[in-house]
Amino acid sequence: MKLALAAVKQDFEFEQVEYSTMKAHPDQYPFGQCPRLVDGDIDLVQSNAILRYLARHYKLYGKDEKEMGLVDMIMEGVESLRVKYLALVYQEKLADAAMDQHWSTHCDPNNSEQRNGGAHLVFFSRLLQRNAAGAGKVFVGAGLTMADLCVFDIVDLHNRIFPDKMKEVYPELLAFHDHVAALPGIKEYLASPKRVAAVNGNNLG
Repeated sequence: MKLALAAVKQDFEFEQVEYSTMKAHPDQYPFGQCPRLVDGDIDLVQSNAILRYLARHYKLYGKDEKEMGLVDMIMEGVESLRVKYLALVYQEKLADAAMDQHWSTHCDPNNSEQRNGGAHLVFFSRLLQRNAAGAGKVFVGAGLTMADLCVFDIVDLHNRIFPDKMKEVYPELLAFHDHVAALPGIKEYLASPKRVAAVNGNNLG
């Protein structure tokens, strides 16, 4: 969410909300959790609802229905992999055996044809290379979309815990990641205090 606002150079205020506050105010947090976006009379929770609102509002959804469909498809693919990543972080707490299993099932290209719940990094590598108009820099069409920001995030999360393997196996995804990280607005955000150092609530990852 913050990455998208940074990409369009839209200033924002970030507020850390206590868990008890979320539970005590169902009118503001109808699902009892963050994130929450307040933009004028727009008041939304649920991550993907917020991301899609921002994509529509700031023209990060592609140029036509075809591109919008592809953006949605890639966002859902990211969500499938994010669920596996969150289980690794919060349930398995990055235990060595769990890390090995996650890489084998959801990252190792040699195992991509095995059952993985539709969650595998190699799928994003293929999609990036398939989009000729993007020249390895964007996933849909020729311009930045919310799909790129979502993939950037999931690649960044995996690069934090598998830096050597990512560099060896997915240089094209890291090159894409570096390109997005250097974009005006995003570059400044990533270097600012607005980007929290701890990407997960349990300080792992």
